Amino acid sequence: MVWINSEYVEEFAVLTTWLSVFLPWSVVRASSAEGAELVVLRFPFFGIQYVFGTGLVDGTTVRTPWEYYTLNAGQFPAQATAYLVWALAAVVLVVAIVVSILMYFEHETVERLPGRGVYVLGASMLVLAVAFTGAAVQLHLHQPADILGWGFYAPIGLLGLVFFYAFGLLDLFADRT
Repeated sequence: MVWINSEYVEEFAVLTTWLSVFLPWSVVRASSAEGAELVVLRFPFFGIQYVFGTGLVDGTTVRTPWEYYTLNAGQFPAQATAYLVWALAAVVLVVAIVVSILMYFEHETVERLPGRGVYVLGASMLVLAVAFTGAAVQLHLHQPADILGWGFYAPIGLLGLVFFYAFGLLDLFADRT
């Protein structure tokens, strides 16, 4: 069964790579005993943390994966490892974006890559999926909720991970004939 018509495989690979920039790979909700609510959305290049009831500007924090890593490196090494994996995954996505831009504008250059770039992008999406899955599990297992004053901490959205796996598998197993 063919999911993507062979004449559109390269366009699909480029599109999925660009869409992956906007996919949150982790959405987490936390609540404290005092009734405060926290939501953390993690995208490939940044994370947004919002505390409800504090105002949009005052309650919102936007950080890069590297900032999360440097904030946690000394206190929470297990979390720092997850943030380092996130930062490395962001580098993989930058490489995938460069390949996709080359596929879009410099088609002849990419023709020399294995699978004409489609397999490179598919493998990149699977690497991202595995890296983000590992980071999400590591963050969930080693969440210092009691130390930070948050009594309940639950991942509520890992749908982005499903898309990373789907994009990677569709790119890798696309019919190229």
